[in-house]
Amino acid sequence: MNIYDFLTTDNFRYWMEFIPKNREEYQKITQIAYNFKLNTKIPTTVHIEPTNYCNQKCYMCCHPDMKRKKQQIDEKIAFKAIDECAALGVYATHFFFFGEPFINKNTIEYMGYAKKKKIPLVSTTTNFTLVSDSDIEKLIDYQIDSIHVSFEGLNKERYKDIRGTDDFDTVKNNLMKLIRLKEEKKSLKPWIALTYVRTNETDDEIYRFIHEWNQKVNDIHISPQFDYLGRAPIRKYQKDVNSERILDRSEENRLPCRQLWLRLVVLSNGELVPCSQNIDGEVSIGNLNNTSIIEAWNSNNMLELRMSHLSNRIVNPVCKKCIDWDWSGKVDNRPQLMSALKK
Repeated sequence: MNIYDFLTTDNFRYWMEFIPKNREEYQKITQIAYNFKLNTKIPTTVHIEPTNYCNQKCYMCCHPDMKRKKQQIDEKIAFKAIDECAALGVYATHFFFFGEPFINKNTIEYMGYAKKKKIPLVSTTTNFTLVSDSDIEKLIDYQIDSIHVSFEGLNKERYKDIRGTDDFDTVKNNLMKLIRLKEEKKSLKPWIALTYVRTNETDDEIYRFIHEWNQKVNDIHISPQFDYLGRAPIRKYQKDVNSERILDRSEENRLPCRQLWLRLVVLSNGELVPCSQNIDGEVSIGNLNNTSIIEAWNSNNMLELRMSHLSNRIVNPVCKKCIDWDWSGKVDNRPQLMSALKK
């Protein structure tokens, strides 16, 4: 599809009902859905939150300020979410949200079950501090597609400054165990990525981190810092959120949030939210205890939320105060903003 093509009703209907079967199709429909603001039949991505407990207090994360009850996801809700994703044809299911997934001892089994149900892309994001040797082996044996390890810091001291714990060596050792086991088992999975949220590091520090790890893992994602409505601890002494000159945060340039056409999150309490920044789940469009993913995705609540963004008449306070609206997924190769380049 070319943006300059003349598109018929059938073109739009086809893409609204399209269910991706591989990564290329998934990436394509994700971009088309947002660019044309299509009310797709199903979300392309569903996050399932195993728990909202966390064992770290990272200074760029607003988790310490979370107000909703801390809990593990109920097994019935977890399996219901996985079964519905599989039946609908949801391409990507990510087992994480606001919390450390491996605090829930069932997380690895949930992911294994999702692969048995033939969900194409199953992944997690973790600080990798609590995984057992058995968990590491199962990541390979269950053929989990990808694991994203949050691993800020060039050394133990810097790691502790950022993440609040002395787990630098633990994470490093667990990563090397996973890398060695993949080699021993001659497995391409899981695809291993390191995610590093940039705050006030210098370019040289970032370069040295990448240089140390780029031959060991599949990818390194240097992420811009998120604002989380100004609730992250770092915002108490850092004047401006670090956008890396690639995210537009100006109120006058605001556009509809990308996430409303791409993803759905199943919180540990069953609430369904379409936003990966909504820590307390106020922007809920239903609860999996009494509705389904497909019903929530096509509900009046979801349609009204999208319409408020399209018309730029946003009422709910979470979206109204948010400056993270220009973020969506991986942005490593995203060009810098023209407004930033002119400065």
